[in-house]
Amino acid sequence: MPTLSIVVPTRERSDTLFHTIRTLVDQDYQDCEILISDNASKDNTRQVVESFSDSRIRYENTGKRVSMSENWEYALQRVRGDFVTYIGDDDGFIPGALTKAMRLLEQSPVDALVWSKIEYAWPDYIDENWRNWFSLQTDGNVVQMADGRKKLRMVMLFHEVYNRLPCIYNGIVRRTLLDKVVALSTNGLFFNSISPDVFSGIALSMIVDGYLLTDYPFSVSGASRHSIGTSFGRQPANGEDTPAAKFMSEIPRAYDPRIPMTPSIVAIVMGEYLLARQFFPGLRLPEPHWGHYIRAMIKNAKSSFFPDEVLRSAAHTARAVGLSASIPDTVVPSARLAAPLGIRQNTFSFKAPVDMVSNVHDACRLVAGMLPSAIGGDDTPPYRKFVSKIRDCVISEAKTLFRSF
Repeated sequence: MPTLSIVVPTRERSDTLFHTIRTLVDQDYQDCEILISDNASKDNTRQVVESFSDSRIRYENTGKRVSMSENWEYALQRVRGDFVTYIGDDDGFIPGALTKAMRLLEQSPVDALVWSKIEYAWPDYIDENWRNWFSLQTDGNVVQMADGRKKLRMVMLFHEVYNRLPCIYNGIVRRTLLDKVVALSTNGLFFNSISPDVFSGIALSMIVDGYLLTDYPFSVSGASRHSIGTSFGRQPANGEDTPAAKFMSEIPRAYDPRIPMTPSIVAIVMGEYLLARQFFPGLRLPEPHWGHYIRAMIKNAKSSFFPDEVLRSAAHTARAVGLSASIPDTVVPSARLAAPLGIRQNTFSFKAPVDMVSNVHDACRLVAGMLPSAIGGDDTPPYRKFVSKIRDCVISEAKTLFRSF
């Protein structure tokens, strides 16, 4: 079996990191290294890592405070595996996930595997209405071969979400593919980014010949009180001691001046795309579609906690690119006070009791318990039926797909 490097970038989150590492040492895949890249933490991070007696674990320390992207780069330059994946220090892999994923990659000619993560809100999540909430998205294509350039085109038209790209954060990527991107960079670095997970998907899309895209949830994406993305989207980033404020104070570069930093995933995707154009001219990324971007920003404002700020950013971009667009001063936000439960369009959500799930390790074990469950009668909980069906379809269709190569 090929070797795999699992990178866990971390900084002063030993409370959640402990449970993330638990999900990794539970994995039965042995041909791997678990690389903990510690961004000069001042808490007991090193002690937490060393409390695990697993020969697969390797601890690295940057030696000084660096930005998130610089920490990701530091780790990338030290990986030893044939394949690489990154996971957050409040996320986790479900039991047996790595063996399944690496078997798929070994049986196929592709260089990357990407999946839809299950979203999970820790009990200390900043919005109490969403605590212990799980969500799984599926577009009905439980397994498919994806074309990187075509998928990126759809993402940059804002018809698809960025995590359907060959991201290294919810995917496993062959190391030689990363090396090809580095060879095209202007400075010999891969993560010329502010948001490294988004950036990786954009850059790799232009290099990968094809990749496997599945709705099978190999991992659980945890959102805790430490989460930068959650903080950025829900808490003001200026003048407060929040994860977002700390992150913003350390970024080594800025987005294109046409894209003011604002709490919008649409703006982040465009900002990372323009950074990729700047640092990787050899990728030949086409000029973005500004009209689609402005429309996507207006739509995104409706679900934002800071709609007026998002709209102001959109208006700035429209002026900067010379685009005549009707941008409202404000919008009526969508209802978002409580987490939606049940099946809604392509999303399935449920809430677990806190005495059953109190961390991401518990969350991964719960998901693993759901996946093997046979579709039962009317007394079977709906979420078990739903996720079991995904599991069965992924296994059967993946086998058929690989036999056809």
